[in-house]
Amino acid sequence: MSANNPTCPTGCDDFLLDVDFDFCDPQVSFGEIDKIFVMARSGGNLLDWESASEWATRLALDPTADLDAIIQIDVSGDQPPAEADEVIISRNRRVQTPKTFTVNFDVDDISDDNYQFMRWLECNTIVKIWYTANDKMFGSNAGIDNVTLMMDNQIERGQKTVHKLVGNAKWEAQYSPNRITNPLA
Repeated sequence: MSANNPTCPTGCDDFLLDVDFDFCDPQVSFGEIDKIFVMARSGGNLLDWESASEWATRLALDPTADLDAIIQIDVSGDQPPAEADEVIISRNRRVQTPKTFTVNFDVDDISDDNYQFMRWLECNTIVKIWYTANDKMFGSNAGIDNVTLMMDNQIERGQKTVHKLVGNAKWEAQYSPNRITNPLA
């Protein structure tokens, strides 16, 4: 579990972090991003994002009337490696800029409500998100803040193709999101 951002070394004296590899019992995760949870940017932080009951309470709130409401979007998605620029500073030292993270996703349930949500995102609204990939959840009590969430309607050729809402979530941060065991799995 990663609950806090790392403590970065200061000065030239630093230590490494411990790692854990087990040849006989490797820890692996399978599957794609399957859910994205969205909350208004002005919504209040979760008290304990590892609590399934708190998630149930937030998901039951009316998103049209309560800023603390969280909605769940069922997706098929991926997260490529984050992008960052390397900047060379004095004495030929290299530093990395904050990273741009992207989660790409498709929504194949194109109900009228889901279509209207896609249209609402065209207002360039900034939101907070969390996302899951089967047994892992990414975010924090505060979610991932200042996320630009975009979706577009996609209709492909062919009578046996599925219409989709295709989207992405993008944000900048110095660190990758915190990760916990998915409390909703």
